[in-house]
Amino acid sequence: MGHNKIKTDKNFILLFLTVIVISFSACNNEKNNKTNIYVSPQGNDANPGTKELPLATLNAAKNHVRKIKSSTKGDINVWLRGGKYNLDETVVFGLEDSGEGESMIIYQAYPDEKPVFTSDVPIKSWKKLDSENTALPKAAVGNIWVADVPKGRDIPWRFYTLYDTDGRLPRARSKGFIPTEPSVILSDSTDRDMLHFPEGTLKNWSNLEDVEIVVRPYQGWVMNILPLESVDEKAKIATTAFTATYLMKELHLIRGKESAWVENVMEALDEPGEWVLNSKEGKLYLWARNGKQPREIVAPLLKEYILVEGQVNEVGVADTPVRNLSFKGLTFMHGERYSYTEDDKGLQHDWEMYDKANALIRFRAAENCIVEQCHFLQSGGTAIRSDLYGQKITIKNNHIEHIGGTGVLLCGYGPGAKDVNKYNLVYNNHIQNVGEIYWHSPAIFLWQSGENRIANNLIHNTPYSGIIISGLLDSFKTRSEYKELDLSNPFENSIESDESLHFAYDNLIEYNEIHHAVELLGDGNGIYLRGAGTGNHISHNYIHHMLQSIVMQSPIRTDGLQRGTRITGNVLYKCVSHGIHLKHNNHADNTIIVDMIAPQHNGETRPPSYLKLRTGPLTGGAIQRNILYHTKGNVDFYDQGVAGGHLPAWAKEADTDYNIYYCAENPIVGEQVLKKAQKDGIDMHSLATDPLFVDPGNGDFRLKPESPALKLGFVPIDMSKIGLRDIP
Repeated sequence: MGHNKIKTDKNFILLFLTVIVISFSACNNEKNNKTNIYVSPQGNDANPGTKELPLATLNAAKNHVRKIKSSTKGDINVWLRGGKYNLDETVVFGLEDSGEGESMIIYQAYPDEKPVFTSDVPIKSWKKLDSENTALPKAAVGNIWVADVPKGRDIPWRFYTLYDTDGRLPRARSKGFIPTEPSVILSDSTDRDMLHFPEGTLKNWSNLEDVEIVVRPYQGWVMNILPLESVDEKAKIATTAFTATYLMKELHLIRGKESAWVENVMEALDEPGEWVLNSKEGKLYLWARNGKQPREIVAPLLKEYILVEGQVNEVGVADTPVRNLSFKGLTFMHGERYSYTEDDKGLQHDWEMYDKANALIRFRAAENCIVEQCHFLQSGGTAIRSDLYGQKITIKNNHIEHIGGTGVLLCGYGPGAKDVNKYNLVYNNHIQNVGEIYWHSPAIFLWQSGENRIANNLIHNTPYSGIIISGLLDSFKTRSEYKELDLSNPFENSIESDESLHFAYDNLIEYNEIHHAVELLGDGNGIYLRGAGTGNHISHNYIHHMLQSIVMQSPIRTDGLQRGTRITGNVLYKCVSHGIHLKHNNHADNTIIVDMIAPQHNGETRPPSYLKLRTGPLTGGAIQRNILYHTKGNVDFYDQGVAGGHLPAWAKEADTDYNIYYCAENPIVGEQVLKKAQKDGIDMHSLATDPLFVDPGNGDFRLKPESPALKLGFVPIDMSKIGLRDIP
C-alpha cells in the first residue's frame, strides 16, 4: 500500500514537471516564433505569400506585413527569392511598417539566392547611324548606333547614367581645358555661375539643356557638374544654371592642370563605350564597347530605391522614427545620379547635399534598423544614408563598389536644430571605387552625427577622402548662396567656435584599413575632421599607399577649429605629403608614421613632413610616444610655424615628448630635429634612434623585444585586428 502510494506520488511529480516544461517550451516558442512571408519575381501579388504561392513585389510584402504584424508574436521574416525586382517608384516604409515592440521585420535574401533590385529601363531597337553626322569626330563615323528613348518618368526623359552588362558606360566627355581669367571679377558670390573659356571650347548647342560642364573649381578639393544655361561664343562666356562651389578658374594648387570638361555633346563622342543623349530629339547615340550592335543597354529611373521615413519635425521638439526594420543579403544596382537643385544645401564644400533623396537605401527618422550583407554596385548616387533623426542604425558586412557618390552618409540636423543623429554602427563594410561621378564623395561621411562607432571597414580606391567627420562652417545656406567666409580668417567670428552647435562629437573611428585614397582630387585625406565637436577618437587605423603626388594631403587631418580629438595607435605608411596634419589642442600619440613620400607643388618637389602643424596655438594638445621612421631621402619630421594667414603653430606649445625620430639613410637628420626640439624645451625624453621594427621594408612594424620605443612607453599595435573581419 505504501509502495504504491510512493509510486503514484512519483508519477504525479513527473507529470507535473512535464507539464511545466511543455508550457515553458510553448511560451518560449511563441515568444521566438518567426512568421515567414515569401516573395519571388515569378510570384503574384494576389497570392497569399507562402513558399508555394509567393508574392511578386516588395511593396506587396510590406502591405502583407502591415496586416499580420499586430497579431504575430516575434520576428517576421520576408524571404526574397533570387532574380530581378524592377522598381518604377521608391518603396516607402512608414510608421505603420515598424516592428512591434522589440520584434524585427527582416527583408532578406532566401538562402543561397540573389535578389537584385534595379530601376533600369531597357533601350532597344538600335540602328546604325548611317548618315554622316558633321558634329561627330572622324574616328566615330560609321561606329555610332542610335535608338529612340523610351518613355520615362519625365517628358522629355533626361537621364544621366547608362549601363551595359559590364557596368556604367561613360558619357561623352570633351578634352579638358583650363578656364580663362575674366578681366574683372565682380565678387566670389556673383561670378560662380560664369565660366570663361578658351576659343572654340564651348558652343551654343541647339540642345543646350542637355549639355553639362564638369569642373574642378579654384580650390580643387571639390568637383561640380553644372547644366549650361547660355553660351556666348563671341565673348567666350558660359553661364551655368546653378553656381559652382567656388570660382571656375585655374586650380590654385596645381597650375597648368586641365580642370574643366564638357559632357554630352556629339563632338566629344570619340571612344568606344561613350554615349550622348539628345532629349529634344528623343534620341540616344552610342559607340558600343565591342563595336557590335548594342545589347542589354539600360537607363535608370530612380535615385532612391528604399526610403524608411518616420515623422520629421524639424522645428519641433521630437521626431517619431520608424523602428525595427532589417534589410539583409539584397543587391542594389543601376541607380541614377543626382543633380543639383535650386534649394540644395551643401554639406562642407558641397561634398554631399543635406537631406537629399540620392541614396539607394535611405533612412529619414529611423531607429534600430539594419542594413546587413547587402551589395551596392554600378549606380550613380550614394549607397546608404541616414538623415536627420537616425539612431541605432547598424550598417554592417556590406559591399559597396563602383558608385557615383558617397558610400555611407550619416547626416544630422543643421544649426540650431536637434542632436538626434547618433549611436549608429558602421562595421565591417568593404567600400571601394566610390565617387566615380562626383569625385569628392567619401567612402564614409559623418556630418552633425555623433557617438557613432566606425570600425573594421576596408576602404580603397577613392578619388578623394576615405572618412570625413564634419560639422558646421560659418554658414548653412543653399548652394546658390554658398560662401565659406572663414577661409581667410578661420579663428574669428566663426560658427565653428560655438561647441554647442557641433553634433559630430565622441565618434570612435577604429580598426579601419584605408589605402589608395585621394586618387584624383587634391588636398584630401584618409581620415578628415573639421568643426565636428570634441571627443572624437581616431584609433588603430591602418592608412597606407596614398600616392597622388600633390601637397596638402595627409592620412589623418584635423582642420578648421577641430578640437579635443585623440589620434592614437594608428599606422601610417607610404603616403604622399604629410603624416598627421595637426591643429589646435588635439592629441597625437602612440602612432607609427613610416616613409611619407615627397609631394609636388606646381612642378616643385618638396620633402614630406611627418607632422604638419598648422593653425595654432597648440596649447592643450599633445604629441607623445610616436615613432617617425624615414628610410631614404629628404624629410621634415616637423613642418611648423606660420602658414598663409593662419595663426602660427609650434610643437613647443603642445605636450611633446617620448617620441622617436629616425632616418635610416641619414640618422643625423633625426638627431638635428631632436636637438632643436630640446632647445625649445620639449622632447626631453625623446630619442633619435632606430625603433627596431621587425621588417619595415616589407611593412612589418612589430617591435623587437629590445626596441627603445617600448622603454619610452610605446604600446605595441596589433595590426591583426585591423580591417575586415570574417562574416560568421
